[in-house]
Amino acid sequence: MRVKQTQPAKSVSRVTPLKAQQYLAHQGKKLLFFSGGSALRGFCRPLSATTHNSVHLVTPFDSGGSSATIRRHFTLPGVGDLRNRLLALSHNGTREQDVVSRLLGYRLSSSASQQALRAHLKLMAEGKDPLVSSLQANKRQLFCQKIARVLQCLPQEFDLKGASIGNLLFVDSYCVGDERLQCGIDFFHQMLDIRGTVRPIVESNLNIAADLNDGSTVVGQHLLTAKETPALHSAITKLYLCESEENPEPVDCYLLKKNRQYIEQADLICFPPGSFFTSILANLLPVGVGEAVANNPNPKVYIPNLGHDPEQLGMTLEDCILTLLSYLRKHTEQPLKPSQYISTILLDVNEKYYAGGIPFERLREMGINVVQRDLVTMRSAPYYNDDLLLKNLLAIGN
Repeated sequence: MRVKQTQPAKSVSRVTPLKAQQYLAHQGKKLLFFSGGSALRGFCRPLSATTHNSVHLVTPFDSGGSSATIRRHFTLPGVGDLRNRLLALSHNGTREQDVVSRLLGYRLSSSASQQALRAHLKLMAEGKDPLVSSLQANKRQLFCQKIARVLQCLPQEFDLKGASIGNLLFVDSYCVGDERLQCGIDFFHQMLDIRGTVRPIVESNLNIAADLNDGSTVVGQHLLTAKETPALHSAITKLYLCESEENPEPVDCYLLKKNRQYIEQADLICFPPGSFFTSILANLLPVGVGEAVANNPNPKVYIPNLGHDPEQLGMTLEDCILTLLSYLRKHTEQPLKPSQYISTILLDVNEKYYAGGIPFERLREMGINVVQRDLVTMRSAPYYNDDLLLKNLLAIGN
């Protein structure tokens, strides 16, 4: 009797739903955002799960908190917004990643003595701090070497109260003579699984200045946001960059070449919610930004703020749109039609959220499309729901 030969069963490679999701995210759309550091923190969670290819151009003009102390002692732009966005995009899927994220987001005590704070940094440099000691050997060594160099180059008069560890780590590149913020960004990527690209719009060490309606001038981002000082008593009429309060004359700086490429090649450009002047418009001040936006043929979406933004004193939605357009067109030799800078306004269905109502007729005249969707839930009100916002933003890009 002849026995039938059978072939061994071929092993079947199973694609789990998680792996499929990660693959799709790796191939995801190149969404580009102009923003500051904290406004999109919650939004970055669903965003990084959907695409690993988002690009975040953030302002390096922060002049408050831990960033201000660093800027006073080093010729370093503000790094707080970079740190915030990098941490927001990090995937903390393991205990090790969670520890690293907590460490890079850690702030020193605001009440301890300077001697105690330096002693704490020394413990970190020696790997004896509890968070540092719990890291795996390779990352512990990398962190310890970097924080040790930072400690060595900090002036004795440097105030460490409330200092952000993540911010301090940007100082290291300056200590070794490489005055590029990208070195600090690269370190975050070495330590964490960051699912997106984060870059300063420029690397110039400049400050934001604003002329107010009452004729006064305010120099310093932290004086405009109402987070560290009282809210402005007069509306902002002009925003520009300057060297310092002592030298408040307007200066020009130029869009980084790599950032121009990111803007021109993005699948969708977004002007998202955030502090209107110091986070959104501040990113449009460098020469070349408006031109790069206009050169991109893909959708450009403006998502107005909900809630109260103290920087938008007395401004209606129409005022915000026209102001945004004026800054996008500022350095363009031959301004193009409005729809080449802003193609779509994404709004909630409830018009009460927008000061002055929605200027449908004016937007039609400018060729700007209005998309209204359910973007606010009972839990998220009076702000956008992050998942709904992302879903509808992606739908515009399809």
